[in-house]
Amino acid sequence: MEPFLYMVPYLLVECASSDEQRAQYSLEPFTYERPTNIPPARAGDCGVYTLKYIECHALEIEFSKKDFAKANGKTMRDKMAVDIFQELPDAHDFKNKDNDANLGAYEG
Repeated sequence: MEPFLYMVPYLLVECASSDEQRAQYSLEPFTYERPTNIPPARAGDCGVYTLKYIECHALEIEFSKKDFAKANGKTMRDKMAVDIFQELPDAHDFKNKDNDANLGAYEG
């Protein structure tokens, strides 16, 4: 964990797209904690649980064991997929990538 505490602030500064954004960050190392009150996740849900915990922590929202119950794993995963899709730039501007121009190319 220790290398990430130094690496992430550096990446935020170096990857900022403008001087204004770069000024928002510092090279001060991050801190971390290892909470013990996190309910166990089902196989495949650990990434979702991790991201949701980070989200709660960043927004200073209470981390509720009830909300993170195993039964809510699929709902959280589905909602996260929609949230990520909606945040993508130009997510809805798809071009036809089905290669329709070549349909029938191998027909006799």
